[in-house]
Amino acid sequence: MSTLSDITVDLAASPRNRWSFADAHVRAASELLAVYNKDLGVDEETMAYVASLASAILPVGIAEELGAVASSLGATFPQALLGNLHYDLLKVVLGCTAFAVDTPDGPVHARNLDWWTSARALNDGTAVTHFVNGPCGEFLTVGWPGFVGAFSGVAKGRFSVTLNAVLSDEPGQIALPVVFLIRQVLEEAGNFDEAVSRLSETTIATDCLLLVTGTVPGQMVVIERTPTKFAHRTPTTREPLSVTNDYHLIDADSGEPANELMRTSCRRYKRITELLVDEPPLTLERCIDHLSDDRVMMGITVQQMAFRASSGEYLVRIPQLHEREPSTPI
Repeated sequence: MSTLSDITVDLAASPRNRWSFADAHVRAASELLAVYNKDLGVDEETMAYVASLASAILPVGIAEELGAVASSLGATFPQALLGNLHYDLLKVVLGCTAFAVDTPDGPVHARNLDWWTSARALNDGTAVTHFVNGPCGEFLTVGWPGFVGAFSGVAKGRFSVTLNAVLSDEPGQIALPVVFLIRQVLEEAGNFDEAVSRLSETTIATDCLLLVTGTVPGQMVVIERTPTKFAHRTPTTREPLSVTNDYHLIDADSGEPANELMRTSCRRYKRITELLVDEPPLTLERCIDHLSDDRVMMGITVQQMAFRASSGEYLVRIPQLHEREPSTPI
């Protein structure tokens, strides 16, 4: 039986001393790095080239953290880096369904993380990382041991953010990977508006869709991104705010052949919209119920989660394996 694990990262410490792993974390992270590098199928020369590019792109603190993580896991820096760049290098295997709904206590924000994985490695390795002593306050991310970036996170009293995959016709850029931008924004942005601005305007390496929610009614937006462009989509009176794996505002047909995630995007979007119209969820538990609908959840769903940024509450479930009870606020 899998269980969620917790990691605490003290941002007041030097980057090289922030991450400390229990033996179970080391085992899980080592297994995940092996899966990532096998999926990517890159040779040592390519790894070294990517690592050399990273030296000019990554914030110094992130690079130092990655170096320390690599050392702790008995891996090389390029191996640890490529594990953290799995989205940017192989995003075609990443799906997701996410939505946001207003409640009297502030917006709730929920998402399924859909990702092809080997032997449930991503399910079983799931960890909630609590970042403390940050310049703008505490925050947490839902990820895995050894992953220093962020796909999903909530900063109490500020905002929450999740990432969905999408494909455009715009070439990728030698720029900051979005998983590290999200981590930076969770650490440094003081409020919803600042987070939205930075997530929208910063040039990034590849395309993505970002759902961001704040702490008061109406603070919710889907940011449609290509590496250099953005558009904002907000809820309407007829349609609540949800996101799967399609652009709605940006005209950017990638011309890529459809895969299961892209083929099911419209179907999942239609179904989650129906559920939100019929019964807007006011609690984190009801959010997970909607995500578990058999026309929304996929066989490759590895994580389910719900956040409320106003209080810092979160709920994380590993499908069919383990469910965490609602937490106390961070």
